Amino acid sequence: MKLTGKETEVMTVLWKSKTPLTTSEIIEISPNRTWHEGSIFVIMQRLLKKGAITLESYRPTGGKHARVYKPIITTEDYAMRFIEDLDKKGIDIDALILAERLTKSKEGKRNGD
Repeated sequence: MKLTGKETEVMTVLWKSKTPLTTSEIIEISPNRTWHEGSIFVIMQRLLKKGAITLESYRPTGGKHARVYKPIITTEDYAMRFIEDLDKKGIDIDALILAERLTKSKEGKRNGD
């Protein structure tokens, strides 16, 4: 599965959230994006079709019921699928070296490097 840039932006919001979100909440939380209801709806439909998110429930909001979405895949799952897709295309990636670099990168961020 490969996500587009916009899909990745939406997934990032969902991954960072501790609770499932409505499209209105995704729009509210997205600091660098001015999503429109129509475009976010299309993105959510594509993410549902790709199996990246699920429709968890409906939440009453101002006389209507908003769809509430949550991610099905984790960031780690997505990264592994991405690596597997590259491998299928014949691009050789040493997963152990990649994991080591990611670990060092995360440690550096925690230590303020």
